Amino acid sequence: MAGIIGHILPLALGVALSSVPIVVMVLILLSPRGRWSSLTYLIGAVIGLAGLTTLFTAVATLLPPAPSSSKSPLIATIEVALGAGLLFIAAVRWRRARRLHHEQTEGHAAAAAGAPGGGTGTAAKSQTGAAKWMAKVTTLGPIPSLGVGFVLMLRPKNLLLTIAAGVAIGAGGATFSEVVVGIALFVVLGISTLAAPIIFAVVDPSRMRRPLEETRIWIEGNSATVTTIVVLVLGTVIIGSGLAHY
Repeated sequence: MAGIIGHILPLALGVALSSVPIVVMVLILLSPRGRWSSLTYLIGAVIGLAGLTTLFTAVATLLPPAPSSSKSPLIATIEVALGAGLLFIAAVRWRRARRLHHEQTEGHAAAAAGAPGGGTGTAAKSQTGAAKWMAKVTTLGPIPSLGVGFVLMLRPKNLLLTIAAGVAIGAGGATFSEVVVGIALFVVLGISTLAAPIIFAVVDPSRMRRPLEETRIWIEGNSATVTTIVVLVLGTVIIGSGLAHY
């Protein structure tokens, strides 16, 4: 059981630090119907993450048993592939963030110089698009929020992390009770960054409004860097774990 926990803790951390679900949660909490919509959003996220983890764990139990307690080329190959996928996602996010930062810098420089159309390029369009979907999120009611919470658990990074967790839980010959505890622990930790703020906000909404606003501003400015670093570290860890199984 300790081995399973050791494998899933960093994976659950990667899910918990996903910036998009956190930003959406903050926006929903700050909306007029935030109290009920945030609860259904949390329920949708729990259903999505628990369902995926259970599915991938069940599939992992069908894998051939390892010839020894530490060597399994099949599991090693799966983990190396998953780690490589996470590194690819980290590289794509890093390049996208650098390009957006470069475009924003050029736009600000053009605007400061009084150039025609300064700040109205791709970066401005990206900011407009982000503003539109943020405004849309604040209008969501309880039922749509449930669907959004579920769908956000299906994002590529989450899928890779959940597959890795399923392999760690289901492919090691664990007992049924250990599998249940592993899935529950992964889901609870993975959803903790959504559950804690939502519970506090429902209990005392007026007190949480200012911290939520500050969190939203901070995430909007730093989410790309934080997510890229987290994904990069997790991808490296998973590849290292896979190489150790050869």
